[in-house]
Amino acid sequence: MTKGKSRPPKRTPEPGTPQPSTVPNPINVDLDMADWYNPPTLEEEAQEPEAAIEAPPEPLLPRKSEGPGRVIAVLSGKPGTGKSTIAANLAAAIARGQGLTTAIVDLSLQFGDQALMFDAGSSPSLVDVLVNIDALTPDFLLDCMHQGPDLRILSAPPSPELADLVDARHLQVIMEHLRAMFDCVVLDCSSHLTDITIEAMDTADSLVVITTPYLPAVKDTKLLLKTLSDLGVPARKLTAVLNRMEPALKMSLDVLEANLKFPISVELPHTPGALIESVTEGVPYVLEKPGSEWGQKITLLAGHLLRPSGGAERRQRRGFLGLRG
Repeated sequence: MTKGKSRPPKRTPEPGTPQPSTVPNPINVDLDMADWYNPPTLEEEAQEPEAAIEAPPEPLLPRKSEGPGRVIAVLSGKPGTGKSTIAANLAAAIARGQGLTTAIVDLSLQFGDQALMFDAGSSPSLVDVLVNIDALTPDFLLDCMHQGPDLRILSAPPSPELADLVDARHLQVIMEHLRAMFDCVVLDCSSHLTDITIEAMDTADSLVVITTPYLPAVKDTKLLLKTLSDLGVPARKLTAVLNRMEPALKMSLDVLEANLKFPISVELPHTPGALIESVTEGVPYVLEKPGSEWGQKITLLAGHLLRPSGGAERRQRRGFLGLRG
């Protein structure tokens, strides 16, 4: 008979020795559930920061003008002419220099940059207005606008695919409210002649057409001006602005105007470094450097566009701002 192995004698644990738990340990515990196993104490909860509450938009200043506000649409037949930069600075010059309640609406719906120009967030935007478009109120519209330097910004949708949600009827409703709320509304229009761009042109009191002295931009601006004429837009509503004028350019101003068959009213100097820095900082250049040549011309342009008779004078007298040469 084979003897079995003897079992080791049981050891009596010494007093005070921790004993193994008889409850099985949980298996594959999700690390995200750690707080469930170790809930914070009341003292720890009291020390946790509260969620930030977004402050309501500041109330609008009293309007200085009576009747519907003035609407200025900024257009370009060619992307890359500096249209959005000029629109942002024009709105800032009107708000700061003229002291008028001002709004800017970004109608470059797919790839709008006005939120960037004023260092504003991407939300809310035009899309948020649509939630209440059939019962729109001034307070709700203000909630969908960013507070900028002395003005309000209604941003483009945050993503390109949302652009199709906005149509011309929506813009018509929004503009009815904005004209009653603000002394002046600047529209940064798309370079494409969509239904929304045409609605913006119909709504606007003045159209600012931006071009550059480069042949592709001149060709597309000529097509845009002809299209506006075919659509019945009166010439008195138009103001042509030449951006990035360089003394070394071979195309003279007379040749450029002969190609456009339209007079250039304002020439903006080529200041790429300063404008790029301004856009990067989210502060319009006209506010940073109001005494610069570029800033002075934008300020004079803003004052002209707000004069009732400015557009009619332009066709009769070349260089109405005295900014030529």
